[in-house]
Formats: sequence, C-alpha cells, structure tokens
Amino acid sequence: MPKRGKIIGKKVEEIEAALSNLGLPPQYASKLAVWIYRKRIQHYAGINDIPRHIVNALQNEFGDIFEGNSFERYPGTDGSVKYLFSNAQGQHYESIYMDNGKRKTLCVSTQAGCRMGCKFCMTGSISYNGNLDAGSIVGQLLAIPETKSVNRLVIMGMGEPFDNWAEVSRALEILTSAWGVAFGKSNITLSTLGILEGLERFLLNPRCNLAISLHSPFPDERAMLMPSEVKNPISRVVDILLKHRIPKPLRLSFEYVALGGINLSEQHAKAISDMLKGLKYHINIIPWNEHPAADFKCPATDELENFTRWLNQHGVMWTIRQSKGNEVGAACGQMAGKHTPK
Repeated sequence: MPKRGKIIGKKVEEIEAALSNLGLPPQYASKLAVWIYRKRIQHYAGINDIPRHIVNALQNEFGDIFEGNSFERYPGTDGSVKYLFSNAQGQHYESIYMDNGKRKTLCVSTQAGCRMGCKFCMTGSISYNGNLDAGSIVGQLLAIPETKSVNRLVIMGMGEPFDNWAEVSRALEILTSAWGVAFGKSNITLSTLGILEGLERFLLNPRCNLAISLHSPFPDERAMLMPSEVKNPISRVVDILLKHRIPKPLRLSFEYVALGGINLSEQHAKAISDMLKGLKYHINIIPWNEHPAADFKCPATDELENFTRWLNQHGVMWTIRQSKGNEVGAACGQMAGKHTPK
C-alpha cells in the first residue's frame, strides 16, 4: 500500500511538496501532472522526459498510479458501458460511458451511495458508504479504456455533489486546469438537487455547467419526491440563481424526471414557466427508468406529448433525454453500486 495516499487527486502544488519532501527537484511536478492527468498514462513506465530515479521515488512513495482501485466492465448493446469501481477504502461506486457518435460522455459518481433519499432513485434506496475523494472521482475517467475518447463529463452518477463539495471542487480543479486533464468548463455538467450552501459556493467560481434537479415546481409534491426540498426549497434555489448568474459560455439547465400520472399536467408546465421566469435555462425531461426500489410508472407517450405541448405554450425550452445503460442497470436513477442487468 502507498505510504501517503494516491498520486491521483493531488494538485500540482501538492506534487511539488511531495517531491520536496523526498529531497527531489519540485520543478518536475507540472510535467508529472500532465503525464497523469492530460496524457492519462496507465503506468509510470510511460513517462519518458523525467529522470527515472525521480519517477521511481514517487512510485515507491505512492504506489502504482491506480493502486488500490479496480473496476469491472459491463458493455451494453446501445453503445454504453457500465463500470463498477472499488477503491482502497472499500467503497463501491459506478460510472457509465456513453458513445453517441461525436459526443462520448462519461457519467461519474461523487459518493458511494447517497443520503438524499429521492423516492424515484435507486441510489437513494441503498446504503450510504461515504464521500469519494478527488482521486476516486477523477480516477473514474483516467482508468477506463475509453479515457482518451471521452469529450464530455457529467457529474450525475451516484451521490449529491454538494454533499461532498470539498472533494468535488478539488476534482473540478484537476479536471479543468491546464496542468490537469484540461477539460473545457463547458464540456462538464454538474447535477445537484440544490443544496443551498453548496450552490452559493459553486456560483462564486463556477467551473462547469450546472443542472438542477427540479422534478416538480410544487413544494409539497417536490418534498414528497425529494425530502431535501424541506431544507433546500426550490424557491430559494431560484432566488440564488437569479442573484448569481451563470456566466457564458456555461449553461444552466433543469432535470425533470417524468413520472407517469404525477408531474406532467398543464398546471405543472405553467408553474415551471412562472417559477423560472427571468432565468436563461433549458429543461431536460427524463422519462423515469424502472427499477425494483420504487413503484412509479413510466409516462405514456400521449402524456409526454401533451406535457411538451404545454411547455411550448408557456415558452419553456425542453429536450427529452433518452437514458442509455438501461440494460446493464446504469440508466438515470438506476445506479446502485452493483451489476443489475435488465
């Protein structure tokens, strides 16, 4: 086991400090960070412009790049691949790779499980096993075979990002820095149900697009679906978004799980329009994906057609997002940290 944790998850100044502590020149830190994060090497042997004794010293200190981490791979027939990860802390979590032609997206997790308890979500029904550190978050991208083809990241997997903001913020710095993965900020989207304190901190220096889980414009109904509404009311979320605008080219969107017979009426469409007035946004409608932990219904075709027609009438921009990964139990709302094929 490494003596001082993992190299993945360290910022460049922390790698400098590690080199100095080993009596080595700290100026190699930036090169090392680029090799690990941007070039995404799997093994130290691939580094060819740093003296070998320095590389060996780091390997002896921290272990192999992915030491303590492993994953299982489950490909689907729809171009998606589910990854089940485990780390040295004994946490189990998952991500999904989705190939949509030019868009090759990885959906990553920030926690092992989730403690928000959303009624329609499989993750909320399983046990919570703690926050993932930045190394485990970023490592989901770096470890998989498709790492160099990924051009979109969505932080929409297991967990609530603002419930683990210190490590998620660190991961975003690594993902977007020139010395790190160097992802464009507008190619990353973070999804949150709207933890107020985390939202305000995020908006002080947003490093990516923001997606808010809405699911109902009515407080009582939203609280039934999402217990977090009680302490983090959507009305306050909207107030904060109006006060701290998302700067271009970053985008604001709202996620809306379509539940048959529950949240697809004309009253819902009008209330969404009224609530979000003054914001520049887009609604992503996600038909509910069935799983054994909840007994909601998928929306009927005519329900969706009527709902989107009412949204149009009230001036709301929308897209229906068809989830991938259903056959391997990795579609939106199905993540459970285990393989549950359909």
